[in-house]
Amino acid sequence: MGHPSDLDSVPTYSSLGQAIRGVCLTWCEENGYCDPFCQDGEWWAFPINGVMPIRIKTVMGEECPRMVKIGPALLKLLPDGSVG
Repeated sequence: MGHPSDLDSVPTYSSLGQAIRGVCLTWCEENGYCDPFCQDGEWWAFPINGVMPIRIKTVMGEECPRMVKIGPALLKLLPDGSVG
């Protein structure tokens, strides 16, 4: 993120919860997972043609943090909701 216009493409959210949900939904769409849901603080989703949900934390990889803005703060979030 070296160029000021890069900040224009960073999604802005009003709360951490909304940011986590947005990052999770985007990751799921990009990776073919559907119907994500949070249960007991863990994000789960169904893989392509899957009938059992998989915990996103177990399949997301470490190279997928997303930059988000929450008010004036910039954070890197992983699809499972942890800070990257």
